[in-house]
Amino acid sequence: MPPPDVADLRVADLLTFLSVVRSSSLTAAARERRVTPSQVSKAITRLENHFGRKLVERGSRGVLLSEAGRVLAPSLEAVVSQLEAARTAHADTTEIMLGAPSYLQAALIPVIASAAPNLRVRSFGLPSLLLRAQAREEGFTVLILPGGDEHMPPTWLTEPVGEVRKGLFASPALARKLGYDGNPLDPQQLLDTPFVCPVFRQKGQGIPLEDDCPLPRRRRLVGHEVQTIFVALEIAVQTDQLTFGPLVSAERHLRSGALVELAVQGWDVREKLSIACDIDQIPARLRTSLVRALRDALSPSA
Repeated sequence: MPPPDVADLRVADLLTFLSVVRSSSLTAAARERRVTPSQVSKAITRLENHFGRKLVERGSRGVLLSEAGRVLAPSLEAVVSQLEAARTAHADTTEIMLGAPSYLQAALIPVIASAAPNLRVRSFGLPSLLLRAQAREEGFTVLILPGGDEHMPPTWLTEPVGEVRKGLFASPALARKLGYDGNPLDPQQLLDTPFVCPVFRQKGQGIPLEDDCPLPRRRRLVGHEVQTIFVALEIAVQTDQLTFGPLVSAERHLRSGALVELAVQGWDVREKLSIACDIDQIPARLRTSLVRALRDALSPSA
């Protein structure tokens, strides 16, 4: 019998096998590749027939690579990487259309921009709910989102990258008025102090937004309403108003002493973040680089 012809190899089968390598699960690989587990099994079988050896073994803890599979995986990874590099070899840059809530952009877009030397980022800020709803219509290819993969189009792959802690911020003068001495405040002490609250303008109307503050908006004294956390923080610096938001947005003000973070009894708000990529537009290698860079930036030790 003549040896198998390399022309019989399917690139899709290579990608499927590498998905199994990363996830150690046929189901997870099927979800990543947007196919059925049966199609994943058939792709693995075709590769095993082509190379004439068993590549994966099913065990109690999922799918494990055989010795032959472990030896072959790096070579197939290199083949896929070379194919992706060839596809973009004549392009000066890789461009992504990125959507993210405004409070994440200043902290995380530089991380994304540095993840790939030739990456060009076009970034637009929208609340997370609108980003999910408008991902396809607005032409986005990458989203940074609070939460997981709910309500995303079928061609999008979502992966967790970390979390952001949120806190309550005030000017030093307001902190003194509230009697803050470093010990957690009782939430009842905040009821008579106005908050700078988020609002979004859509179709000519101002739409109040929730900011995850443990003190619900309906119980707060609402002061100024603005669209971005950066404006809210500047208002908090200059006025006797509180603002609640992500620590990553307030770090510059905290370092300079223009704002202080107020500890409040029972408040510990952490928001999980994910990156979502349109797998029809973003190569796997670039997606992996973005995920790794964001996880490094958001790790507790960073």
